[in-house]
Amino acid sequence: MENNSCLGCLSTNKKLKNNYCSKCIKELFSGITPNPLNFNKVEFTKKRAELSARMSISGVQDKIFLTFEKKDLIPTATNGKYILKPIPSDNGHIQNEKDIVANEHLSMLISKNIFNIPTANCGLIQFSDKEFAYITKRFDYDENLGLKYDQEDFAGIMGITPSSHGENYKYDACSYLDCARMIKKYVASSVVSIEDFFKRIILNYLICNGDAHIKNFSLYSKADSNEYFLTPNYDLLNTRFHINEKYGDMALDLLDDYTTTYEKYGYYTYDDFKIFAKYIDLPEVRFNKIMKFIEDSYPKVEELINKSFLSERAKEFYKSSYQDRMKRIKY
Repeated sequence: MENNSCLGCLSTNKKLKNNYCSKCIKELFSGITPNPLNFNKVEFTKKRAELSARMSISGVQDKIFLTFEKKDLIPTATNGKYILKPIPSDNGHIQNEKDIVANEHLSMLISKNIFNIPTANCGLIQFSDKEFAYITKRFDYDENLGLKYDQEDFAGIMGITPSSHGENYKYDACSYLDCARMIKKYVASSVVSIEDFFKRIILNYLICNGDAHIKNFSLYSKADSNEYFLTPNYDLLNTRFHINEKYGDMALDLLDDYTTTYEKYGYYTYDDFKIFAKYIDLPEVRFNKIMKFIEDSYPKVEELINKSFLSERAKEFYKSSYQDRMKRIKY
């Protein structure tokens, strides 16, 4: 079935220019209507190899910086304002790889447009052969001043490295509660940021993101400020559709110790998140409001899933897994 949605926000009732609505052209592309990419994934791979020694993009998935040259987005080694991720090659470890870019795009839109969490602007974009890739605008630059923000992920903030905590350090070294403690320590407006962080953790739980590790949360200080803030949300994905995850439900433990309900059921429930909220000093009235919002917002989540560029099988999996998690945390 043909999908005529905006490749940025998935809107179906707006006039599109080169597959994007005017709002996405402004927010994602700073007012420039981009052409489809003038290279394909094979050429991407060659360019990635050429530029790899000069690029500093972390993560295991293939990606590359892009910058505008008139209306064309072209690969660059430095000062790129966009990051491009193609559909990964089949390496035997990832299932349903053709849905990955649409999965990340959808997950980010749920964060931004439904949960109202500050989230990196992103969209889909077509290679020259029409295959989709995921594109996201970097949030660590001041466009007006041309300055890069001071940014540190939670591994750096807590001094957690492979040498100090082993090769699985991103997952085993701490809990989400430890991350919340760092927010309280370093973020001046921590009351607001703690609620934001709680929403991010429960969102990752609902979308079955088993890769929300400590390097996927960061603090940054903007060019005109010495105060640190949570960066916008990034790297969101329903990983369960692509990886056969056998252990646990989240990338990190929620708390320092397992609760009696977790030990009983083997997964996180309403009680666990209520205890987590208490430990991070999220007011009970705010906790109750968020939990009520989760229940009430599902029709919007379902609508966005249906409008996404996921395959029909992926859409059904995403809806089913999201609903299963909702049932687990229902009071």
